[in-house]
Amino acid sequence: TANAFSAELPPIMQLVKKTLEEKKFLVSPECTDYLYIPDNEPGVDVVNVVEKHGGSCSGDPQTQPRLFSVSVGKKTHKMKSDINDPEDGTLSPLPET
Repeated sequence: TANAFSAELPPIMQLVKKTLEEKKFLVSPECTDYLYIPDNEPGVDVVNVVEKHGGSCSGDPQTQPRLFSVSVGKKTHKMKSDINDPEDGTLSPLPET
């Protein structure tokens, strides 16, 4: 039997999660969650990377502070992010390492 937690992530979210984990951009991958915003602008999806609280993750379980965002071109899958300056929100190509 399937439950809500076994549902597969949309492909764009899977791509962002895999990329961030492979490049070791996340301090605590197990305490990180993803909020998918399809068609944030024409041809671009956005994934907000947020803190996951509760269980073994510290913090108020009622909150999910945004760490940074990643925009993904639907056709090219090129990623831009404000990972270097989430307060400013200026997107630049996701660093290679």
